[in-house]
Amino acid sequence: MSVSAVIGKEYSFQGANQSTFRIARVDISGLSLGPNVIPHPVRTSVGGPINIQREEVLLTSAIQVHQTQPGDASNLYYTVDAGPGTTISVGVWV
Repeated sequence: MSVSAVIGKEYSFQGANQSTFRIARVDISGLSLGPNVIPHPVRTSVGGPINIQREEVLLTSAIQVHQTQPGDASNLYYTVDAGPGTTISVGVWV
């Protein structure tokens, strides 16, 4: 099974200094034990690459996982340490 990622819900917020940001929930399936490089579908409103500000794992199965390195414009990086589950969701702040 290969890893895949789809956008779940997206939220837009306006900060106190009038800046705007989005949080996109990325639903990831097909994780395997060990390091995983996950191509993600998060893009700007005009389709360009994004600059990830923060990530937060939302566990959706019995799995022990940690972030291997910060996400970039194309991929998220997570290592599965243990557990029978193969899915997680990640809140991505852009």
